[in-house]
Amino acid sequence: MEDNTFFMVMFSIGAFMGLVTLGYVLRRAFSRQGGEIGGWELGGAGRRIAAVARTTLAEGIRAKTASGFALLILVSLPFFYLTAEGDGTIKGRVQMFMSYSLGFTSFILALLTVFFACRSLSVEIASRQIYSIVSKPIARWQIVMGKWTGVMVMNACLLFIATAATYAGSRAIVSGFKRDLAAELSTKSGLTPAQAASLVESLDRVSGIGKPGIASPIVEKFAETLGFTTQQVFDLLLKLSEPMRVNLRRYDEVRRQVLVSRAAIAAELPDFTKFVDERYNQLREEGRLPEGWTEQRTRDQILQELGGMFCTVPRFEGRQFVMKGPPPRRDPSFVMSIRFKIQNLGGPSEAVEVGGRTLEENTILCVWGIGDPTKPSYLETLDAFPINSAYEVEIPVQSVGDDGAISVVFQNMDPRNLTAVFNLEARDLEVLYRVGTFETGLVQVWLATMIPLACLAAIAVAASTFLSFPVGALICVTIYIISCSTGFLAEALAVTKDFVGIDSPGLAFEIRRMTVDSISWVMALGDVGPVDKLIDGRAVGWAVIWDQTWKFVLLKGTLAMLIGVFTLRRREIAAVIV
Repeated sequence: MEDNTFFMVMFSIGAFMGLVTLGYVLRRAFSRQGGEIGGWELGGAGRRIAAVARTTLAEGIRAKTASGFALLILVSLPFFYLTAEGDGTIKGRVQMFMSYSLGFTSFILALLTVFFACRSLSVEIASRQIYSIVSKPIARWQIVMGKWTGVMVMNACLLFIATAATYAGSRAIVSGFKRDLAAELSTKSGLTPAQAASLVESLDRVSGIGKPGIASPIVEKFAETLGFTTQQVFDLLLKLSEPMRVNLRRYDEVRRQVLVSRAAIAAELPDFTKFVDERYNQLREEGRLPEGWTEQRTRDQILQELGGMFCTVPRFEGRQFVMKGPPPRRDPSFVMSIRFKIQNLGGPSEAVEVGGRTLEENTILCVWGIGDPTKPSYLETLDAFPINSAYEVEIPVQSVGDDGAISVVFQNMDPRNLTAVFNLEARDLEVLYRVGTFETGLVQVWLATMIPLACLAAIAVAASTFLSFPVGALICVTIYIISCSTGFLAEALAVTKDFVGIDSPGLAFEIRRMTVDSISWVMALGDVGPVDKLIDGRAVGWAVIWDQTWKFVLLKGTLAMLIGVFTLRRREIAAVIV
């Protein structure tokens, strides 16, 4: 008891002395005597940082490199709008335009950030222009912060222009389709221009899940608008050209799957704890435990084998997956869907004739059952779905439990000897549901794209404090390339799970794995591919944006900036003589 009391007293004294010391250090650091002129003083810092940022931005506008990159972005956006075709449908055009415009812009902005930020201080130091800055009453950290702010203001403006152009171009593609549809409805379907215009206007009020043929919600909305029967409207639509009918179906997919913001919940493996215990005890009783393996490693291997067996569905067998989504809203605008990607364990499947039906190559005949089979809301679909391609099946809200639980039964009914495999770690089976609008998704993509640019700008500005422009730019470009290709690096060094078998990975594998993990952590800049989520109608997520902002901007970016400030403070660039 006395020892504990003595320890608490000494700990309290030590903590108090530590706080006093920290306060003294901070007071000295943020005073005018804290090093060079200004030290770490905060008074008036915003005004000085803004002045450096304005000067940096003006230099960037005048510089040929920065203005050339900016001009390239501004010229490429209308070019992508005019040339984006995709698969020739409205859905393909919208997705390709978004992918090209924002994807190309983010890449060009990354290069602009590197060259602009690396040039900001290194050229001024080499040409001695920095003398006129550091001799003024401004702290070194305010110079570095002002340079970073100027680079990010230019990035934010150019990325905002590209995002706004992407939004306008996507809507323009949809508007062009509507004009063509109104023209064909009035010329080929026998409707008056006023009737055709009313049908096109009603497209904005279509809701509900997509259905084929006469059951399509578009046909129902057209029938409601004209006061016709669904059969009459269906006969009118058959008079349209084939490309227009295809685009009408694709527009319905654009409405539900592209120009939205959806969240995703992936399927997970069931709890195999009981089965792992039983299998481990059986191996131990039979004396067949792997020699030299720890208990945890043996259990992990058993769990991996059970997971692989669960995700593998041989011919004429089935699996049940249970996913937990949000409680469904009982209104037509709430659309949920199951997105899946079936892989075939073996070679490609060949086309065959079964019962008068042709099963195309690289497809698999299967049944998807969604909901409780004992209830009328149970939905069952038998069809041949593509292999190694993502596909979506929409779910009526009646098939979802009140708590959001979704029961999905998959049955492999293909007469060919095909084994279906779901890679749950790669999110080959997930449920999607709407959480926002297309505009919300664009804002999230804009913010998510700014995160790696902010981190890269901090590293580049820090590099410009002690490296020449060519060397700093080369290093920063290398960091960006490695950050974009960490997955390829892991596969090249054979550290993915595909290369780990039953045998012990060994020391060489552990060294490779630690190398890849270290490089990934050091070189990572954030999510460099948010555009891929946008074209699939997926939300980046506010939680993800904040998490990456904390890790890559507030933590890694701040660390890089502190290194740059420390380096600039240590350099004897100029001295004040009084």
